[in-house]
Amino acid sequence: MEKTFITTTPVQGVATTGAPAGLGGMLTEFWASSSIGLCLTDDRGIIVSTNTAFAEAVGYAVDELAGLHIMRLFAAEAAVRGSVAHASFIAGNDQATAETTYLHRSGRPLFAHASDTRVHSLDGRVYRVTTLIDLSRQVGGVQQLRQNQQAENFTALASDISNDFNNLLSIILGYTAFLQDGTLDVNRLNTAVGGIDHAVRRAANLIRQTLHLSRRDELCFQRIAVGEFVREFFRMAGETLTPGIEVRLDLAQDLPPVSLDPQQFHHVLANLGQKARDLTGEGGRITFTTRQVDGAEVRTKFSDAREPSYVTLTLRVEPSVDAFVVGENPGTWDAAVRFSERRRDLAVLVVHSIMASHRAHLEIDTWSGPALVFRLYLPALIEAAPAPELPVPVAPAASAPERIVLVVDDEDTLLQALSFLLTRNGFTVLKARDGVEAVDEFTRNAERIALVVIDLGLPRMSGWEAFLKIKDHTPSVNAVIMSGHLEANLKTEILRAGAKGYLQKPFAMSEALAEVNRFFKTVT
Repeated sequence: MEKTFITTTPVQGVATTGAPAGLGGMLTEFWASSSIGLCLTDDRGIIVSTNTAFAEAVGYAVDELAGLHIMRLFAAEAAVRGSVAHASFIAGNDQATAETTYLHRSGRPLFAHASDTRVHSLDGRVYRVTTLIDLSRQVGGVQQLRQNQQAENFTALASDISNDFNNLLSIILGYTAFLQDGTLDVNRLNTAVGGIDHAVRRAANLIRQTLHLSRRDELCFQRIAVGEFVREFFRMAGETLTPGIEVRLDLAQDLPPVSLDPQQFHHVLANLGQKARDLTGEGGRITFTTRQVDGAEVRTKFSDAREPSYVTLTLRVEPSVDAFVVGENPGTWDAAVRFSERRRDLAVLVVHSIMASHRAHLEIDTWSGPALVFRLYLPALIEAAPAPELPVPVAPAASAPERIVLVVDDEDTLLQALSFLLTRNGFTVLKARDGVEAVDEFTRNAERIALVVIDLGLPRMSGWEAFLKIKDHTPSVNAVIMSGHLEANLKTEILRAGAKGYLQKPFAMSEALAEVNRFFKTVT
């Protein structure tokens, strides 16, 4: 939707009332007094003006917002998509900003409805007018109750996760204390380092599980034969995952392949295997079977099953004799029934989330005799395998740059570690701890800095807003973006916006060095 300003003066600056200069008396009064939030943004994404309702909704004063980038009001990762969407909207795409979610200054997402209109000033510039309606005050009754229930469930789940994470931190701190003991021999030092490494990997997996639940983890699909994958999984991990449990593989031949993210499917097998071990104890048995089923059969159980054919992987978990207690129903396994009736289990929630991201389904059956049965329905792949991801293009520079890198992160330990790593490998490192420092540091040394390595989640000014300001100063800037929450397709948008690469946290120092070296090898 587009409008033309009915003014005699092009939109410039901000009037003392918070209304754009030149709007005229009646429109100025409406702008100032409207209970609907209003925000005027220029074609670069800079806020020209807001009214009081908009400023209050996002937690700022009116005069604080003027001159800020609109991306300041989005989450760090959403700012990447938001800047792309803003440019697309200004260029004429009415749907580009449809899914924008604004943040309050405190960091909480706004429960609000936002819509946008393009307007033109008399000098031909295009602006974006955003209307923001705060819906939080209109929510009550049943919906408020549902939100409270969801909050309670999330709080309980968060408690479980935080307990596991605190245990891992305690392990890391314990081994760190060993490292501080100067009398340790090499073997004990290696044990401490190995223990820290193992705990860090477990913590990273815990984070990955929570990312699965929010569906923010990136998918990398591959053409996979389920039977071969299961065999290889238990060849590599079976002894550590299911010690003391008999594992039987009854895997059909000549099944169609499926399209899966192998790392995520590894998580599925690991989570279900862990649950099987916890329930059965030593002496239990897990039987894996596979078969192909028609989509119509699956739809009798899952109404949203739309694929013509599925490959079913069944895990039948049977307890040892010791798992039964006196008085249990001989036709069922009471421990399995109690488990399946639990509303909250992180491992199973993760499996459900992974299945949903693959258009697949999980069925838990406790009534097939004294056993617990997990059935995974995976869409059979009947089309050609997807094209491989194209290599990331990096435009070569005219001449080899100096090896000067600006590293920006608010986590001081990580900032120091990256700086030490790069310095030891022959780079000169400049450092900044927030977005404002990053812009200032780059502005002072723009001609010398060859590469900027910057985190998205920074205080005072987000990493994405800082990157955009740096790019405004030097359009040819070379940057690598770091984040712990790079969603699917977000990397493509980062590259389209002009960044030269990305680092997904948590990453090994060797990965960071390889990414920096990749850039310098490309431009040398």
